Amino acid sequence: MPAATETATPTPTVTEPPSRNNLTGDQILAMAGACGGLTAVDPATPGLPLRDLSQWAADAMQYFSSSAQCDQLPVMVARDAARTDPEGMVFSSPLQFIDPPCPTGTVVSFWAHYDDDLIFANPALQDALGAGECLRTFFFTESDAGEGKSSYATNRETGLRAAYDVIRGASGPWTDQTVMLRSGITLTLTRPDGDSRVSLLFLGLPDGGLQATGYPKTGWESLPELVTGEIPEMHTVSSGQTVTLDQLHSTVVELVNSYGASEVLAHLPGFAQGSEGDHPDHRSVGRIVASPVDAGLIDGAIVQFAQGYPVAQRPANVAGDPLLRKLNAFAVYAAHDPVISCRDSGGCLRVNRFGDWLQRQYVIPYAELARVE
Repeated sequence: MPAATETATPTPTVTEPPSRNNLTGDQILAMAGACGGLTAVDPATPGLPLRDLSQWAADAMQYFSSSAQCDQLPVMVARDAARTDPEGMVFSSPLQFIDPPCPTGTVVSFWAHYDDDLIFANPALQDALGAGECLRTFFFTESDAGEGKSSYATNRETGLRAAYDVIRGASGPWTDQTVMLRSGITLTLTRPDGDSRVSLLFLGLPDGGLQATGYPKTGWESLPELVTGEIPEMHTVSSGQTVTLDQLHSTVVELVNSYGASEVLAHLPGFAQGSEGDHPDHRSVGRIVASPVDAGLIDGAIVQFAQGYPVAQRPANVAGDPLLRKLNAFAVYAAHDPVISCRDSGGCLRVNRFGDWLQRQYVIPYAELARVE
């Protein structure tokens, strides 16, 4: 009889799970090359475990590796593995993950100088924090008054942190972190340790001064000149980073979106009735924030603008306990600012002009702006 023919055992087909993102092998290798440390990725078979990342996490990791923010990569993998983020989430900014939005609501505000929020938008900010919302506060300038990189600006920054300690009702160390936004701007994010309710963000452009022309130590650069197109760009005081007006507009939108802002506050724009006589930097910051609102990139229903210096001509409307809380925070800041030089509530009320401003707060919704230009 002929020998029986053996039937070959078929090799089982291994079907790899479908990828949850569109990362290519080359992109994964590029991330590994830029940052290293992706030890879980085998370059010979790229995609695992990164093929299991959701699309937003994959996009975030590509951004962090391309911008040399490599310390965020393991954080992204761990966060995505927890599956706590909603399906369909879109990566819009590194701040989504470095400084996440608050589920109870977040007030995002934009100011020219380190004390503007304490003077013109308090008690609004303090009330928001007391109601359970979080504060994310962005400052455009170094607040250097023409001194450039100096102890004056550094002391003002220290005073600002101390004032927010009073506002949040706790004290302790703060931690700084450098963050590069998708707008291309690099800023300093500072937060009190163990308290996610408050974040301050510093860009550090030159103070433009009351004449709106800047100062010799900082190259005669100013926000008013940038807004009007007299200069094409500015440079940060400490690092010399180049900043354009388009980048500032994009940064405003990025912060509002990444924090899921429930409310946006800023200076009254220079085109609005009631801004005449205000600091030129204030008027310019208001314009910068209003521009993307006008373009429909930010919901105008959540945007309000605080009147600046001209509030002194209006009736005092902050008194009693709200005034006392406002003064307590401001006095702690002012102890670090030699221009103001007051150390207690009563002393700050007696400082020329500041006493009038501190007893007032006039906030105008975007829909109620009266445009005079």
